[in-house]
Amino acid sequence: MSKTTVLGLTGQTGAGKSTVSAIFSERKIPVVDADQVARDVVDNGKQCLADLCLAFTIDILNGDGTLNRQKFADLVFGDKAKLKKLNSIIFPYIIEEIGDTIKQYREAGEPLVVLDAPTLFESGADRFCDLVVSVIAPENERLNRIIVRDRISDTQARTRMKAQHNDAFYTSRSKYVIVNDGDLDTLREKTLDVLDHVRVDGIDLHPAEE
Repeated sequence: MSKTTVLGLTGQTGAGKSTVSAIFSERKIPVVDADQVARDVVDNGKQCLADLCLAFTIDILNGDGTLNRQKFADLVFGDKAKLKKLNSIIFPYIIEEIGDTIKQYREAGEPLVVLDAPTLFESGADRFCDLVVSVIAPENERLNRIIVRDRISDTQARTRMKAQHNDAFYTSRSKYVIVNDGDLDTLREKTLDVLDHVRVDGIDLHPAEE
C-alpha cells in the first residue's frame, strides 16, 4: 500500500480556512471536512445526539427531534465548562469517522489528503497528520466575516472568537502558517505557495494544470 500523507488544515473561525480548503479541492486533493463529519454524527437518530441530550437535556432539540444548532451554539460557546463537556462527548465520534474516511483514501492510493478541522488539536485529530497548515487573520477582519457568514450579532461573534485560541497557539504547532490579511487573490497566492513547498514521496502536489 502506497503512503498517504495527511495534511491538517486548521485555524480560527473567520480566518478563511474554508476558502483555503476550497483551493486545495480545486487542485484535486481530497478534503475531509471535520465540520461536516461533526454535523453527520449528530444527525437525528444517531447515538451521539442521544448522548448530547443526556448531557444538555432535550431543550437543545427542534420539534422534529433534530439538533437546534443555533440554540446549542449559544448555550455552549459562552460557557467554557459546557463547551468542554460538548467536546468530550462529540470528539470520540468525530475521530472515529475521520479515521475511517482517511483509511478509505489510503486504500484508494491517494498520495495526499487534507484534514480540514477547526478543532484539529483540541479533538486530538492531529494524530492523523504528517504536517499542519494553520490559517490566521486580523481580529477585526475575522469578526466581520463571522457576522456576515453566520448572520449573527457582534456580541455572538465575539463570544465565539473568545472561545478559541490566539494566533500563537496555531503558529507554534504548524509547519506552515497562512496569514489571511489581503484579498482573495492574495490568499490564493499564499495557499499555492504553501503547496509549492509540500512534497509527498517526491511528488509535486502543485502540478501544472492540464
